[in-house]
Amino acid sequence: MSTDSRQAHWQTVYTSKAENEVSWYQESPAPSLELIARRGATPMSAIIDIGGGASRLVDALVAKGFQAVTVLDLSEAALTAARNRLGDWAAQVRWIVADVTTWEPPEEYALARPGGIPFPHGGARPSGLRRAPDTGLEARRACDRRHICAGWS
Repeated sequence: MSTDSRQAHWQTVYTSKAENEVSWYQESPAPSLELIARRGATPMSAIIDIGGGASRLVDALVAKGFQAVTVLDLSEAALTAARNRLGDWAAQVRWIVADVTTWEPPEEYALARPGGIPFPHGGARPSGLRRAPDTGLEARRACDRRHICAGWS
């Protein structure tokens, strides 16, 4: 599937459904926050949520004082929803509309959550966590190829 097709798909999803109408919706990103804490992340750790969409992980990270948070997604509509929800706090986040399979990161990230699932770099998907279809494995491979999340090794 081309980047344009994927982007059109996710734009349609985020413009036609409410945040809580998608199968991967979580009111609380507790599983991701727990894994981030277990990795020893500090408020200065660079964290990127790949395929973050309108996830509430960014809200929780900003509320906990994380200062180097990036959210990358193909859908501008998804990122707009998250920015609107965050209000003034949105200015503390780097928002990137891009396809992770072709995107070149400007920096190394200590932690990455590809496809909406937190993965330690080189590790396996934690059991019991759901992901949006068509994003996780491809995003994970792109993350690994670019060594975006080398701090997880």
